[in-house]
Amino acid sequence: MKVNFLSQLGKQLTVTRVIFFGLLVFLSGCQSTSSNQLSRVTTVGPSISGPSNASLKGTSEKPYSYDGRVFMDVAIPVFDPGFPLTKNGQIDDEEMVEQDIWPQVRRLEANRFAIETKKALAKTKAFGAISVTPDASSSADLFIIARINHSDAEVVNIGVRVIDASNVIWGEKTFEHQVSEGFFRDALRQNEDPYGPVFRDIANYVFRLMVKRSDAEKEQVQQIADMRYAAMYSPESFGAYLNQNRKQQFSLNGLPSEQDLMFQRIEQVKAKDEQFVDNLQTNYEAFYAETNEAYRTYQREALPIAAEIRRKKAQRTKAQAWAAVGIIGGVLLSKNSDSTAGNIGAAVATAIGAYNLAEAVQQNKAIGAQREMLEEQGQNLDIKVTPQVVEFNDQTIELSGTAKEQYGQLRQKLYEIYQLEATPDTAL
Repeated sequence: MKVNFLSQLGKQLTVTRVIFFGLLVFLSGCQSTSSNQLSRVTTVGPSISGPSNASLKGTSEKPYSYDGRVFMDVAIPVFDPGFPLTKNGQIDDEEMVEQDIWPQVRRLEANRFAIETKKALAKTKAFGAISVTPDASSSADLFIIARINHSDAEVVNIGVRVIDASNVIWGEKTFEHQVSEGFFRDALRQNEDPYGPVFRDIANYVFRLMVKRSDAEKEQVQQIADMRYAAMYSPESFGAYLNQNRKQQFSLNGLPSEQDLMFQRIEQVKAKDEQFVDNLQTNYEAFYAETNEAYRTYQREALPIAAEIRRKKAQRTKAQAWAAVGIIGGVLLSKNSDSTAGNIGAAVATAIGAYNLAEAVQQNKAIGAQREMLEEQGQNLDIKVTPQVVEFNDQTIELSGTAKEQYGQLRQKLYEIYQLEATPDTAL
């Protein structure tokens, strides 16, 4: 009897200890939870360092501090849309379907993402002119070359390479951001870009790379950029100032005199080139504004679809994994495993019913009203530009076509004018 009593007492003490420690854990959890439910504000009253510029919506952007004296000009070519290609370099239509790429929207994004990156980089106030360009052939000190690896309104993935005018790569990095499914529930966010954080991250990255360079290094890059532009128009006169190694990287042999009349003429040509690129920014901004409503509608309506597809695909992958286990077991138990594998695979595909984003979006009624705009503006990577007339040195240059076509026409005409007037003792 005594043994049984001690045994029961021991069990009761064990239970009591379990309940006691459970209560401690519960109370600890309650204390932690209650503190997490409090506001993050821990200081109040006006700041003695001046008024705060924090956003009224409770968000603040990262402050930048740049004390350098050299401000580099940046070119952001329209992003590579990231279309899968065949061995022959043609668009792989099957892979486009597999990767849920709507070509028109992706081309639209290639332009819009370049513009968004420009806006984010401008907020650093640490660079000179920042321009979106049709391609990477423009003249600039620094280039941001980017490729859209994935974009489905929920997840965006962008590969970025930062390269200077000497063809030295400063850095390469992939950026990814996943939009919360509840993003558009907040009325204050209706005009915000759900992909905004990824462009801010890219800007931060480029800024950090830039501040690591000394002013002397940045000045040398600017000089190389000038010499490369001059050599494009007159390689016999300015090519000797440049060296190029096996990696296609440039270095300086020297610089022309500031009194060099030919270089002064090149500078005038370059000023007209830069003026065209500056004016082109108005066209990119107009393109952005014109497509904004349609693209925002697409993002808002496609976000829950993309999230659901992601979950369905995860379920399909999990089911296929279990099916594979079953198939392997079948192979071990039966010689007639081919039909078993086929039946299980078909059953899994039917049971999961994975969606296709492009098809689902096409069928969405809310997007239907904006589909015409998306289809029209996404036909080509190169934006449309109104025909224009450019005056240079008492000569008229007529330009027509897309942004890239007009830029090419301008450079060809400037080259012809330069060659026509290329006499050492005559200034423009």
